[in-house]
Amino acid sequence: MSEAVPVEARIPTRVAGLDERLDGGIPRGHIVLVAGPPGSLKSTFAYRILYREAKEHGAASLYLSMEQSRASLVAQMASLGMGPEDAKGVHIIDVRALRREIEDLREQPQWLLGLRRQLGRYKEEIGCDLLAIDSLDALYALTPMENPRNEVFHFFEELRELNATTFLVSEMGRDSVRMAHHGVEEFLADPLVHLRMREIDVGMSTSVRRYIGVVKMRGVDHDLDYYPLIVEGGAFEIVSE
Repeated sequence: MSEAVPVEARIPTRVAGLDERLDGGIPRGHIVLVAGPPGSLKSTFAYRILYREAKEHGAASLYLSMEQSRASLVAQMASLGMGPEDAKGVHIIDVRALRREIEDLREQPQWLLGLRRQLGRYKEEIGCDLLAIDSLDALYALTPMENPRNEVFHFFEELRELNATTFLVSEMGRDSVRMAHHGVEEFLADPLVHLRMREIDVGMSTSVRRYIGVVKMRGVDHDLDYYPLIVEGGAFEIVSE
């Protein structure tokens, strides 16, 4: 049985009903892989944790958007009740701004190396209690790798050296069993949060339902069940019997 992590050393997921099953949430300092198909609310799940930590506790958070522009992401999250004026500690940097900064460091096309150095600069300049990279797949598309497993391993190790709670968003096919591109990320991550979708026949129509499950979480005793995820008015809640 693993040693319990104190509640004060955890970050709540803010999913009603889920944190109780995780003894309070995610242990601080962990690298969290958030995997799921398009439409499963991976980005919203990760951003919402950063937003609430910044709003309620003044945490310094960095959200790297590798696909969406900053303006698009801000508009999307504001439509869900997470306006930027309420959490000024969340710093959103999109791929265009990041590209300019990494090229200024003359690290392009060595994106992983440039990103690691740039993250260190961000931590020194603005702080970085929480970090989200959305998504790993978009990052990999910019990153030619000769030895992917080895390079991903070193990338994870250097993320740990930031001493930040990190959320890595991973895109996966709806029927895929692999939760990240290279198949090694799910072993390197501490918690693995899986968001999935199912089609359910309801009368003459078909409804798509979202589910959330915590596949693993080091230092936390938890069940492996998947629960229906209800999102209403910006609130997240699981349904359980």
